[in-house]
Amino acid sequence: MPLDVIMPALGMAQETGKLVQWLKQPGDPVATGDLLFEVETDKTVMEVEAQADGFLTQVSAGDGEDVPVGQVIAVISATADNALAAPATPAPVAAPESTPVLTSAVPTAPVAAAPESSDGRILASPKARRLAAEEGLDLGQLANAGVPMPYHVSDLTTLRSMPSAAAPGQPGIMVVTKQITARCSQQGARDFIDWMQADGAIKIPPNALFASFAAGAFRAATEAATVVVHVFDPDGDGAYLRNPDFTRLSVTPQETEEDATLVLHNLCDSFLTSLRLGDAGLPTLSIGADGDSYLMTFDFGGDHLEDAQAIAFVSGLARRLADPLHHLV
Repeated sequence: MPLDVIMPALGMAQETGKLVQWLKQPGDPVATGDLLFEVETDKTVMEVEAQADGFLTQVSAGDGEDVPVGQVIAVISATADNALAAPATPAPVAAPESTPVLTSAVPTAPVAAAPESSDGRILASPKARRLAAEEGLDLGQLANAGVPMPYHVSDLTTLRSMPSAAAPGQPGIMVVTKQITARCSQQGARDFIDWMQADGAIKIPPNALFASFAAGAFRAATEAATVVVHVFDPDGDGAYLRNPDFTRLSVTPQETEEDATLVLHNLCDSFLTSLRLGDAGLPTLSIGADGDSYLMTFDFGGDHLEDAQAIAFVSGLARRLADPLHHLV
């Protein structure tokens, strides 16, 4: 049966919400969990998900409108019938009480530009904020360049092409990223993985091994209470793993939506041996393979770790990979 889509309450005293933009168009098919629209809050732009499968119909609010909390702004229907949108700024039509008024919705007028913040806030989707932080990108550069808000992942392509930002009146400043490289034998890790498979029928994916060993070495070097490792491989989108060194290697680590502490690129099954994708927004480790050796490249900034901590981290990780029992004890 049809399901009403309402303007959600995102704050205790909130009476209205600004519908920044629809992410689906009238008549589009939607599935549970699909992103439907964006709502502006005091601090950011939140994405609202569909709560049912069907088609987006009877859209009654347009991009940029302030809508009372709890008001129905669309319907998810079983069919795409009546998939029409209301005007972006609807106005009531007066009529004599005795005269019935027949109304019909019309397509939403196109919006020339997305809304901008009038109080200096940067409006961006959570995913765009997260990726910008991990890459060390300043969303304020887009605002200074006049790029309309809110910002999405696609806007990061524009941001990456911009020169490094500097304070007003000062020349551009390049943030120096430090780098440490290391090499160790793969044999110890291979023997350990084979032993776990033969002795306990336990299959350990390389990403789980690398994430666990990296988190343990990072924790030992920095005394961090929580370590969230964002693991990538060349063919995947990656996963955020919380404290993977606290999880048995035979158990899938817990995924989380927390911000990453450390970025890890597993390049061992690719032709790549290391990565350097610009100034590191987070401490970034890549592990590649060269013959029978692991090649480790660690990029970090002075605001991430002290030099001694970074050296201890890379050395500790190399020891763990060369002799996995060092990690387990």
